[in-house]
This record gives sequence, C-alpha cells and structure tokens, in this order.
Amino acid sequence: MKEVMWAFNAVKSLIVEAGDEVKRGEGGQKEMVEMSSYQAPQSKLFDLAKTLIPFNPNSDSSEERITKEIRIPNKNAGMVLGRKASIINEIRATSSCKINVAKDSEVSGEDRTIQISGTPRGVHLAEYLIEAVQQMPRDTPQMLGLL
Repeated sequence: MKEVMWAFNAVKSLIVEAGDEVKRGEGGQKEMVEMSSYQAPQSKLFDLAKTLIPFNPNSDSSEERITKEIRIPNKNAGMVLGRKASIINEIRATSSCKINVAKDSEVSGEDRTIQISGTPRGVHLAEYLIEAVQQMPRDTPQMLGLL
C-alpha cells in the first residue's frame, strides 16, 4: 500500500510541477499556457509529509498577508515544536510564515492555539505541515538531520 501511495504522490507532484496546459489558439495551432506559478517547496520535512497526507496546493497566489489560528491537541505540541524547536523552525522556513505557538501558561483546556501569518499559500502549507507532523514518528528531527 505504501508503494501505491508513493507512486500516486510522485505522479501528482509531477503534474503539479509541470503546471502547463496545452490550449488551442486561433487557427487551431497548439500553444503552451502557464497555469500556475506554484513551486513545490524543497524540504525534507515536506517530502516526508507527502508520504503521509496528499498535498493539495492552494490556488490563491495573492501576496496579501493573512493570519489564521488553528488548534492542536495540547499533547501534540511537543511533536509540532520538536527538540530545540527544530520542527517548527523547519515549518517556518519552508512556508515563509511567522508562526506563534501558545505557551504552556496560555493554554486552557485540551487544545493549544497556533497562529500562522503569511501569504495564503504559505499559511496553507504551514497548516498542512503542522497536521502532517502530528502523524510522524517521534524521531523525525533525527531522521531529517535537523538536530
């Protein structure tokens, strides 16, 4: 099953990276039309995340800064932060977003708030990586060479 998912994700990545579509112009000749300027991030964390959860890029290419708050189970905060903040720093670098994780003293209840600020694509990518990290093994920072 893992091989099938890997192959599926590999084909999907090729399709997304191609980003070109053949369109018939006037007179019936073919011309190439750029569909998207989206470039998949170059990150070991992103590559590992794609093996766990399929990634669907955000089509909003605006440069307007947005802020989004998400909640994660408090028990998963250590996984998202990583040893010496290695995972959250990798997510920040990969997504080009400012990410603030609520401190222990700011937590009430079972959930912890994470605030993500950046472009719509960056925020979408950061949210995706945070979700994927929660499903990764605990030794992920060592596997990725982040420590």
